[in-house]
Amino acid sequence: MKNCKNELKVLTFFVVFSLFLSMFGLARNVAAKDDPATSSNGAASQEELAQILAPIALYPDSLLAQMFMAATYPLEVVEADRFVKKNGSLKEDTLDKALKDKKWDVSVKSICHFPSVLASMSDNLDATKRLGDYFLENQKAVMDMVQTLRAKAKKGGNLKTTEEQKVVVEKEIIIIESANPEVVYVPAYSCTYVYGPWWYPHYPPYVWYPPPPRYGFSTGIIIGIGIGSWCRPNWGRGNIDIDINRTTNFNNNVKIGGGKGNKSWKHNSKHRQGVAYNNKSTRKKFGQSDRAAKKRDLGRGRASKGLDRKTRNSIKKQDLNRNVRRTDNRKQDRKISKRASRPSAKAKQNRFKSQRSSAFSSSGSSGRRSSKMSRRGNTSRNTSRNRGGSGRSRGGRRR
Repeated sequence: MKNCKNELKVLTFFVVFSLFLSMFGLARNVAAKDDPATSSNGAASQEELAQILAPIALYPDSLLAQMFMAATYPLEVVEADRFVKKNGSLKEDTLDKALKDKKWDVSVKSICHFPSVLASMSDNLDATKRLGDYFLENQKAVMDMVQTLRAKAKKGGNLKTTEEQKVVVEKEIIIIESANPEVVYVPAYSCTYVYGPWWYPHYPPYVWYPPPPRYGFSTGIIIGIGIGSWCRPNWGRGNIDIDINRTTNFNNNVKIGGGKGNKSWKHNSKHRQGVAYNNKSTRKKFGQSDRAAKKRDLGRGRASKGLDRKTRNSIKKQDLNRNVRRTDNRKQDRKISKRASRPSAKAKQNRFKSQRSSAFSSSGSSGRRSSKMSRRGNTSRNTSRNRGGSGRSRGGRRR
């Protein structure tokens, strides 16, 4: 009877526990459906978008649009950054002339006029790729998050018109423009200062650059009208408008997307240089197979580092000679160490003579010992024979 009661208690416990687990799972599913930050199609969540966009959401509209487009071509960003650092004396018109011969996307060329921004994108290549992937997946979601962040900063009184910029609100859309169309001031700010306490503790803002304590501007960059006005975000439609005619200052390929005039920006997969897209739908859209994506993934911890031979040679061009010199030096050091540890011919000859003489001496001594032993044996045998013979003669029959 007691055993039956115990079994009934155990069974009741398991039934209650199972009901609790099922209700807990149901509650989590309902919360996931109601939570706008949860993504069901593999795209970026609200937390991820806020994390990557927070440090740059308050940039001027034209610069932000250029960053969105250029981030979809991460390897060209690296190449452009190395070019700008190598040719630091090129500014304004001279830089435009030098850029015309480059085969990079027009967005990458234009952002060369902002060396600090270009350097941060190149140094934080993983974040740049993420930004580009998010923008390719859903341009409107990215641009909506920018507006959400700007609204928070404006509500806190930390986004307003200054000598460096103009902040305009049109139908709840916040637009940031340069006060002078030919000079751009890039803001630098602390995210926790301009937005207030961060609302996604598990997704802290990404650090594109060392943040200042509050909010400030870098030295103004003279860019001319062409760089500052050839593109702009269309916040209502969630895309980027391009004035193709104004790209002629720094780009030979005037017919971007065909024709002239204003066009909506379209990603050109040729400038991607084989870097893997983030998900299957994007890969399918731009004609990249899953197998090729695995080989050319630019993510961290990958053996291929996202680079095929041609791209590796292009990006590592400046380091190639140095690596070759290092390899030659290592080979030379190995040869020297081998020579130092390897005995000379004369030393080998002397060692051979000493071994030979020692061998002969040892063989001679052993021969002398063996001859002495043989003589001793013969003597003892002769002695025993003589003794034995006399005994027989003495032991003969008596007459």
